[in-house]
Amino acid sequence: MAQKNNYQLLVEKLDQFIRKFYVNKLIRGGLYSLGLILLLFVSMNVLEYYYYFNSGIRKLLFFSFIGVSVAALSYWVFWPLAQYFRLGSIISREQAATIIGQHFTDVKDKLLNILQLKDQADQTSNRDLILASINQKSEEIKIVPFKKAIDLSQNRKYLKYALPPLLLLLIILFAAPSIIKDG
Repeated sequence: MAQKNNYQLLVEKLDQFIRKFYVNKLIRGGLYSLGLILLLFVSMNVLEYYYYFNSGIRKLLFFSFIGVSVAALSYWVFWPLAQYFRLGSIISREQAATIIGQHFTDVKDKLLNILQLKDQADQTSNRDLILASINQKSEEIKIVPFKKAIDLSQNRKYLKYALPPLLLLLIILFAAPSIIKDG
């Protein structure tokens, strides 16, 4: 019973890592999307304000804005959100083990080896030795915090994509609000 508990704990920690992996992608994608959508919004408003396009071009600008916004949100926000809730294809536990192994050198191959041994134990009749090996290896890496392999604060570097368009929009709103209103 101890083997299953150790392995189950390991699988739960891997699943928590996978969820944090998608939260990280969601944050990064949100920043990318926000930057792109705000930049398009400001650009199209400024263009319309200064050039007074006819209704056909305005319609084209509007639908292209909507299309690009939907595409960006779908790819960078909705898809990682769906994967967070395990809808669609997600990274496998083996792929997660490889990512964790790159971050924690002492875990490197042990985690992947445990997952492979468990698959092997499920397929063979002589399971006792394999389960004992799984238990031993699981005990060795039980204290490693897998979720620490992803540092969400690293997403601050992606603020450079969202802040400039946001600041530009705020400057325009305070300096010349008619550009946004009339555009």
